[in-house]
Amino acid sequence: MTDNNVLLRVDNLVKHFPIMRGIFQKQVGAVRAVDDISFEVKRGETLGLVGESGCGKSTAGRTILQLYRATSGSVNFDGVDLGTLRGEELRKTRRKMQMIFQDPYASLNPRMTVGEIVREPLLVHGVTSDAEAYERVKQLLELVRLNPAFSTRYPHEFSGGQRQRIGIARALALQPSFIVCDEPISALDVSIQAQVVNLLEELQEKFGLTYLFIAHDLSMVRHISDRVAVMYLGVMVELATRDELYNNPLHPYTQALLSAVPIPDPVKESTRTRTILVGDVPSPANPPSGCRFRTRCPIAEAVCAESRPEFREIKPGHFVACFFAERFL
Repeated sequence: MTDNNVLLRVDNLVKHFPIMRGIFQKQVGAVRAVDDISFEVKRGETLGLVGESGCGKSTAGRTILQLYRATSGSVNFDGVDLGTLRGEELRKTRRKMQMIFQDPYASLNPRMTVGEIVREPLLVHGVTSDAEAYERVKQLLELVRLNPAFSTRYPHEFSGGQRQRIGIARALALQPSFIVCDEPISALDVSIQAQVVNLLEELQEKFGLTYLFIAHDLSMVRHISDRVAVMYLGVMVELATRDELYNNPLHPYTQALLSAVPIPDPVKESTRTRTILVGDVPSPANPPSGCRFRTRCPIAEAVCAESRPEFREIKPGHFVACFFAERFL
């Protein structure tokens, strides 16, 4: 793979949130939301990022976009280290990176009309005049299949699916090359989810967009992603192409996740074995020593508590953080 083909490179990214106590707000610990993850996203591809709620997926997405500043590590976007940018430089770079938020109800300002919401990025970055901005809003609403006449309405007048389309139109306003989709369908009805995902795929093909698609719906991730990364308690445990990961999962956690996905074939569904994980997910403020997954892992041994497994390439393009991954080859 050539460097020119890589749009985003994340190296050893760490994001800890301090835990403060007492009258003088002394730091007594840290929530290790993201704890040393590394990956690349190629131009024009969709990388799916999956895992249980609270595993650090959304924090990783926001840290990549510099909505949170990283504790350590680097995020290199299109040849630029985002951690070194400040002020106006960072603001200009943000035009190329946008985010579609999880909650279509909370992410839109209820006091602004739809036209004002979609137009705001254009005015903030000064890329068009007022007259041109109105025309651009009309084009964007048509692009996400909303009637441009709706631009004078307020968010509360729309359904959840329509609000998410407004969020997508706002993300597209500045013609970005990279979009973080932070669970964009999890708050929507099942009947609407497919429409929104199909719209995202059409927009990607039309504009050559690159997506980081964060979700916990494994069947939807399989549909939209080219490669899939699995996170558990702030660390990345597996990364591979979509078909490779779903057909040959090499990490016990990935195997457990996939065993919970329903199969639309009664015969296969009745014969397969489920992997039931015992216990609860540990607190990111006090994670287990060594391998993060060892307290719930069915194959854990003493070495798993002593040291953290390396995130290594076990097959071409297939990365796993497990001492015993070879058992499943």
